Amino acid sequence: MARLRHAEPVRPRSANEWRSFWHQGGEAELRGVLRDVWSPLRDVSDEGCVPQAERIALLLGSSAPVRALAGELGRIRAELGEGPDAEADREAAEKVSEWFRTRSR
Repeated sequence: MARLRHAEPVRPRSANEWRSFWHQGGEAELRGVLRDVWSPLRDVSDEGCVPQAERIALLLGSSAPVRALAGELGRIRAELGEGPDAEADREAAEKVSEWFRTRSR
């Protein structure tokens, strides 16, 4: 039986810390991660990716669970005219969440 590891809690950020993180590279990094791990945004320009990245960033900043991230990716997928793929959305949400946990330490 595999042993489950619990993720370390993400340290809450102040509003100023969040703005600094976001504007000093977090925004661009998140767009890159989304395009790398989630096919509906793979070929979308930086400008085209901004609104979706901002939606995901709001969830990350509020410590939303992976299931909430996956749900939002599913809504974005539908808005982009893509067919549903809950498994791909969940996998991408896990990778985005892991990136954020690692990056926001």
